[in-house]
Amino acid sequence: MKMKAYKFRIYPNKDQTQALTQTIETCRLLYNESLEERRKDRGLSYYDQKRQLTQKRNIATTMKDASLKHIHSQVLQNVLLRLERAFQNYHRDRMKVGQPRFKRHGRYNSITYPQYGSFSIRENRLKLTFVNGLIKIKMHRIPVGTMKTCTIIRDIDRWFVCITMTTTIKNTNIKIKNKNDSVIGVDVGLTNWITLSDSQVIDRPKFLAKSLKKIKTLQRKLSKKKKGSHNKLKATIQLAKLWRKVRLQREDYCHKVTTDLTKRYRTLIFEKLSISNMVKNHNLATSILDATWYKIKQLAAYKAEVYQEVPAKDTTQICSSCGYLPDIKKKLDDRIHECLSCGLKLDRDHNAAINVLRLGQGLTFVERKPLFVSTTNVNKKVSKLLSMKQEAHELIRV
Repeated sequence: MKMKAYKFRIYPNKDQTQALTQTIETCRLLYNESLEERRKDRGLSYYDQKRQLTQKRNIATTMKDASLKHIHSQVLQNVLLRLERAFQNYHRDRMKVGQPRFKRHGRYNSITYPQYGSFSIRENRLKLTFVNGLIKIKMHRIPVGTMKTCTIIRDIDRWFVCITMTTTIKNTNIKIKNKNDSVIGVDVGLTNWITLSDSQVIDRPKFLAKSLKKIKTLQRKLSKKKKGSHNKLKATIQLAKLWRKVRLQREDYCHKVTTDLTKRYRTLIFEKLSISNMVKNHNLATSILDATWYKIKQLAAYKAEVYQEVPAKDTTQICSSCGYLPDIKKKLDDRIHECLSCGLKLDRDHNAAINVLRLGQGLTFVERKPLFVSTTNVNKKVSKLLSMKQEAHELIRV
């Protein structure tokens, strides 16, 4: 049994948009209210809140509780499930995941129908419970399998539906099959975005840098607007749309590059990077995030016929020809690799890509004695000889 998700664009009319917006807002308030209850009462569990939710919907003493009656019960239960998962992630790894936080307006943008029946597709139209009429959906491909869940996503002024399917049919993944058995090592960086082990370099358009001037202008305009005014809302939407444009440009280019790589090479070998730790360097954080290394690896993983990751330790330092590792490591400014042992000289990223390929194929270096001995090793040997000489003199005196 395999799970697969399909994402489609939907076009709700004015009344349907209002109903979906109201549903998302009610779910946001429920999330915040449930989070406050769990912060006050640490012993409160997910199942306790589910029972309380049923009572609230049945009694409906306030206007807020009355709005819960116009939303499917499983949609509301999914809100509590999201909160429960947030607490589970926090308790599992407190160092990386912070406490669940309250969702301010605009930070809660999706709802989930967890069971087929509360939603359905009729004649290329989406039917949702408690939403009048059928919603127009642009199905650019036919889903395969049995429908399980449906998530409605709001992206500023656009709406999407993500439908999860289960299927027993094999080979439903979008793997691009190659007749050749070519293997390539891939090194990602900032100066050279992608460097392949065959010396090819793929650069990227810096979409953020092109839009940064306009983004700063809109941010200054937004900061001058009166809080809570209609003009501030318009400026916020305008700025959000510009950020969305940059995000979509990045995703589109990553799709094109990964599709081209998977058509030419059967096996892609990437280096395993801890991007979350690298972003802690505030000087390079913006450039690293703009490089979208995670997105490239994510798309390559499901498109390539064979995808592999290898440890990135010392891939830029070790010589790809003889395996010599110098004592003094190269700095980020050193863009040329010069081996002190075998004399190999080539681009730093190209050397790293060859090392990534070697690690992915499980190859080892032929043991060679370095032709050049580093100064630190010489100093160690000299100091050792001097100490031995001094000990010999003391023994002679005795």
